Amino acid sequence: MAKTLKSKPTLVQISSAWNSREGAPLGRNQYVELEIKKAKANGTASKLPAAQKPCDKMAEAIVMDGGKRGQTVKVCADPNCRVHHPNTPSPHQVAKERAEERRRIEKEKLAITVRHRVLATILQRVCAPLKKADLLTLAHYLISRLSYNQIPTVAKRHKVEVTKDSDSGQELLAKQIGNYNETELCRVLLEISLLDSAYRRAATDGEDTLLSAAKRYRVDVEKLQKAVAVEFAAKRDKKKAKPKAETAA
Repeated sequence: MAKTLKSKPTLVQISSAWNSREGAPLGRNQYVELEIKKAKANGTASKLPAAQKPCDKMAEAIVMDGGKRGQTVKVCADPNCRVHHPNTPSPHQVAKERAEERRRIEKEKLAITVRHRVLATILQRVCAPLKKADLLTLAHYLISRLSYNQIPTVAKRHKVEVTKDSDSGQELLAKQIGNYNETELCRVLLEISLLDSAYRRAATDGEDTLLSAAKRYRVDVEKLQKAVAVEFAAKRDKKKAKPKAETAA
């Protein structure tokens, strides 16, 4: 094998393993081994499997390990080859899909931010219909029944730090709300009740609980949505301007 490499230094080194480390022979996921067959005169070349067709990027390679160790074969290691990698998207297609994904993510962030603002505005307008002791009883009851995924969310909203060495999230939240007044406790009760609705884009079936509450509290959802859209646009423009400033420097 060393003799072959010495006489043909341009040989592509390939591995029989699927993956390969950087700088090592190409793994099987990085090339297609070819078995070129001469096309028949009746024009059946187009019906041949891809591995039996030649291409402009075809090269000679040597197998570095496995059962074929030392053998030389024809391979195509170009991921942009339309003959042997027809399903591989072009760079233009990849860039287009990435741009679409960024737009989808931004649209989703905008929608969820609007719902968070709606929740915050509702909470600001909550009054105190019950006595503090009753509200505290209800709040403790709801907190004790928060799901595993909801605990960090509520803790973060109330600036409660939950660590591995601290008490459970429910215990820390219970201690925190013990200092709240009636209005603040009313907000906690409504907050937990609307939590699931606020942390998804919109209701998938039935009534949208968050928007129903917004209507009761006369929250202008459309106005909040426009304000969030302006904020997102400003952040996006700031990100675009930053690389230009760094390039100019």
